Amino acid sequence: MLDIDLVRRLAFVEHGPASLQLTTEGPLGGLRFAVKDLFDIAGYRTACGNPDRLRDHAPAVATAPSVLTALAAGAACIGKTHTDEVACGMFGTNEFFGTPINPGAPDRVPGGSSAGSVSAVAAGLCDFALGTDTGGSVRVPASFCGTFGLRTTFGRISTAGVMAMAPSFDTVGWFTRTPDMMRRVTECYLGPVAARGRTRLLLARDAFAIPNPRIIEALLPAARTLEPEAEIDLFQEGVEHWLATFRPIQLYDLWNALGAWWSVPGRRVSQSIHDRMTLAKSVRWQDVSPANLWREALTTRLVDLLGDDGVMMIPTAHDLPPLREDGPAALVEFRDRTLALTCIASLCRLPQLNIPAVKVEGVPVGLSFIAGPRGEERLVALASAWAAVLPEGGRAA
Repeated sequence: MLDIDLVRRLAFVEHGPASLQLTTEGPLGGLRFAVKDLFDIAGYRTACGNPDRLRDHAPAVATAPSVLTALAAGAACIGKTHTDEVACGMFGTNEFFGTPINPGAPDRVPGGSSAGSVSAVAAGLCDFALGTDTGGSVRVPASFCGTFGLRTTFGRISTAGVMAMAPSFDTVGWFTRTPDMMRRVTECYLGPVAARGRTRLLLARDAFAIPNPRIIEALLPAARTLEPEAEIDLFQEGVEHWLATFRPIQLYDLWNALGAWWSVPGRRVSQSIHDRMTLAKSVRWQDVSPANLWREALTTRLVDLLGDDGVMMIPTAHDLPPLREDGPAALVEFRDRTLALTCIASLCRLPQLNIPAVKVEGVPVGLSFIAGPRGEERLVALASAWAAVLPEGGRAA
């Protein structure tokens, strides 16, 4: 039996608003939402999962435009949610503020870094929640907890008033329990949702070779029930080339965004963040320059492949979420393998939608759909049809 009071306590921060509403009128009227504690809300502190930021930063003087959009549409904000420390994490763990509950598998991590947001949605504490996605921070939690999760096209939703983690990758996204709610929220931000003609559904067969066998055995047959038009090889340059492109750019971005803050004498951070920042500091511009060229080449090839009407299916994560008691070594190995899947949309700046697809050993497993630039409307328009075919796609309450 899920302890809802415990879920609420571990999902929401204490320094956020208990209730905030600008109007009850609008397309989101009557809905409740939560906001990851990377987004500024006027009058409240933004801690970003770190106690020094909570202590040192004054209350925000303005609310992030992405939060204002939901408020102006009639939704009520019921609080700010926990995140991995300074958004550097794939699992939702935070040694200072605790780890939110995964309502879909309480003995496992919820996924991060938008951990509190997905936990609140999956538990039914709110109708939708805002998160951020740099290297998978909406997509992976959605898969782990069995929700719908949308990463938007890079640059399409303003990140003003949102803590920068890796600015050439950072995007805003959101979680919902159902495809109908995903459509309603998406239309508030992007306008009418429509597929605009026929969709070419492609299955990236080499991406389905990455997960552990127990995931492949359940997820690949489910994906094929959607009757993709073709099965393609995505990683023509090799998986390691994609990772070798992603890593130096993301780390260099991280250092430029947070290096000065981290370098202050006496800065209080966890060992994992210390290690990550030390690694980021070591990245040379000579490593980043060729990676930027590779990024553009990969982007051009994938965007040309998808065109205006293509959607590509991949697994969201390579395995079941780690257990809450798993140690750092297991988490690092997990992150490196799943990054081979999440780096695709991140590098190419594309929208990606996770849909609850199957359960393996009783644990949610997501299937992802990637569209071309500004293709969110196509993904969301087809989400209900896709979800209805998948074993777990229509079961979120």
